Amino acid sequence: MLLERNLHLQQKQSLHISAQTIQSLKILQFSHGELSSYLEDQAERNPLINLKLPNPTDAMPEPPTEAKGQTERLTATNAPGSTFATEKTHAMQSGGDSLGARPSQGQSRKSHDIRDAIDVIEATCPAKTTLREHLLSQIGFAFRDLSDQRLAAELIEHFDGDGYLRAKTTTLAPMLGVDAEKIEKTLKVIQGFDPAGVGARDLGECLKIQLEDLGKLRPEMEIMLDHIDLLAKFDISRLASLTGTSRDAVLEMAKEIRTLDPKPGRKFDDSPTLSAYPDILVNRTRDGRVTVELNSALLPRVLVDRQYYAEIKTQRLNEQDKRFVVDCMKNAGWLTKNLDQRAQTILKIATEIARKQDRFLRDGPEHLRPLGLKDVAAAAGVHESTVCRAIANKYMMTAHGLFELKFFFSNSLASLDGGEDQSSETVRHKIKQLIDAEKPEAVLSDDAIVAQLQSSGIEVARRTVAKYRDMMRIPSSPQRRREKRAKAKFNFA
Repeated sequence: MLLERNLHLQQKQSLHISAQTIQSLKILQFSHGELSSYLEDQAERNPLINLKLPNPTDAMPEPPTEAKGQTERLTATNAPGSTFATEKTHAMQSGGDSLGARPSQGQSRKSHDIRDAIDVIEATCPAKTTLREHLLSQIGFAFRDLSDQRLAAELIEHFDGDGYLRAKTTTLAPMLGVDAEKIEKTLKVIQGFDPAGVGARDLGECLKIQLEDLGKLRPEMEIMLDHIDLLAKFDISRLASLTGTSRDAVLEMAKEIRTLDPKPGRKFDDSPTLSAYPDILVNRTRDGRVTVELNSALLPRVLVDRQYYAEIKTQRLNEQDKRFVVDCMKNAGWLTKNLDQRAQTILKIATEIARKQDRFLRDGPEHLRPLGLKDVAAAAGVHESTVCRAIANKYMMTAHGLFELKFFFSNSLASLDGGEDQSSETVRHKIKQLIDAEKPEAVLSDDAIVAQLQSSGIEVARRTVAKYRDMMRIPSSPQRRREKRAKAKFNFA
């Protein structure tokens, strides 16, 4: 057997993605909340990063109407052949300035006065009682035995924010070390607590408890609440048959039920409602120009502490410490560059969206154009995947309200008259308009909606109308007819 050594050259293609590129792709698709969490983690790991996070409550402006004298912004004119006028390009800043700079005497006095005012408010306004605290405070009056009090407290811990006990008693029994009958007995006592309706397992039971508390739980009302699904569908004839009453009597009972609280625990809910905050602000000036800017109140500030870096470099460090400090400086630099690139990319893509959806910005949702990722990508000079990441979990504030950037992308439906294609979102909007304008005596079937859309030049199939109606959680025409007639007769809102 002959063994030989041979040397030869071979070309091979491979893709290497740097850590900096990976970080850039990651933070581009972050929402503002995810970005804040990520930056907090980076600041904890890197002593050269000074971080100041925004207060989201300052980031929800009023829906814009006209831009008046705004100077620090990135603007884009949507007139043909126009160019960008960049007045402030760095939404994120990097440099040696420390965020811990000492405020002026006037600023310090103002902050002190505000803090004093807050202290006074906190001292004079008691904290809001939670549902859990409110229920636990009633246990001592309802139960004498200590073991019963402990069981009641355990059950209350399983209540949700609406005041319901969603878990089954057979599931809780082995967890709490008691039999299901004991749980049922204890729960029955808790259901007598304030507010009326807490401790219910479902909506029907919740409403029964409230009616019983008011002394209005009649047998026919109880039967009606046992079939609350029929009430939700406004199947008045079926309910009249089950309760042995007239249709008018059923509608009177329905009107009485509407005065009850389906979520009694919510009045004690003091947790903040998580809102969607606008990443992009769009305005139209008096001369017709569209201005697009990043919401500066939502942007974190990341500064590289170069002064601290210079001080550390002058000290005697071993090789491991030197390498750590150099890596920290390099990583901080990457982060600030990637944050700036993220801001510029989002702004560029949002500007193209605003340019292509100019009629929507001017005239409203019914004028939304069909738009694909590739259309924006080609205009912005980026890849489709970049557009996909940039619009993820981002919101735009317009004169017509707050919209997720994904809202502006939709498929097209052909026009019958050869005119401009309609977006699927626009068609859904028109379907909703037609249904909202219905009269109780003239409710439109899906076929009638198709005919109405075709008369306005929109080609759409009946199954498409049904699909869009289901997406908007709009019931069928028979159910809408029942609801509208009942509401018209008894002035239901």
